[in-house]
Amino acid sequence: MAEVGAPGRCQVLVQPDPEALARFAASTASLVIRQALARRGAAALVGLPGGETPRRFLELLAEQPDVDWGRVVVLPADERAVPPSDPRSNEGMIRSCLLERIVGAGPRLLSWEAGSGLGAAELCANFQRQFLSLDPAGAPVMDLCVLGMGQDGHTASLFPGREYDPHALALASISPTGEPRLSLGPAALRAAGRLALLLAGPDKSETLARVLEGPYDPVALPAQLAARRPRGGEVWCDAAASARLTGS
Repeated sequence: MAEVGAPGRCQVLVQPDPEALARFAASTASLVIRQALARRGAAALVGLPGGETPRRFLELLAEQPDVDWGRVVVLPADERAVPPSDPRSNEGMIRSCLLERIVGAGPRLLSWEAGSGLGAAELCANFQRQFLSLDPAGAPVMDLCVLGMGQDGHTASLFPGREYDPHALALASISPTGEPRLSLGPAALRAAGRLALLLAGPDKSETLARVLEGPYDPVALPAQLAARRPRGGEVWCDAAASARLTGS
């Protein structure tokens, strides 16, 4: 994978336990959104993760005060090829944990429209057109993107051992089990104003140490595309996940 630019540094922000992590992530995300709205005077664009760890973060994010959600666009950073009603759907989780809990005007959801019967390539093309339409200049940048990280070092639906076009904004992927996936591409992740990996638990500690402190090889560890992107990344984690980092 030909990454664009040299790998950068990563800021690691450690919280004592998963609940403290979720509260920190929610308050930090809401601050970034408020700052983006104040700075730009236009809609803020936020990428959100799927998986189990983010559920509490999304629930708490819905409770954050003084967020003008009516001026925010949110999108799943990746998706399975299932409808939102499917328990595995990231869009479905974002709807139930965030959108349906917000009081008053909620954000616009940019959907992958998975489960519509279209093929993965067409779904990605449609999503990319919607994404590009968010900016009259055709160059939208997420103000914030929060991603998860798998024990194998994948992030979004970018999996180890596969080459991904570094210039892709959106792409079709396949999980190790053969399941079709849809994902933001390296170009969208690289451009985000702030990008953070959100992870918790001792089962992620060895992988996190390899991602942050091992050789830079985003083919083997795609999470390095986020954590060590040229403009720098962030890791929001609990103490258990950080246990194998040097000096922890």
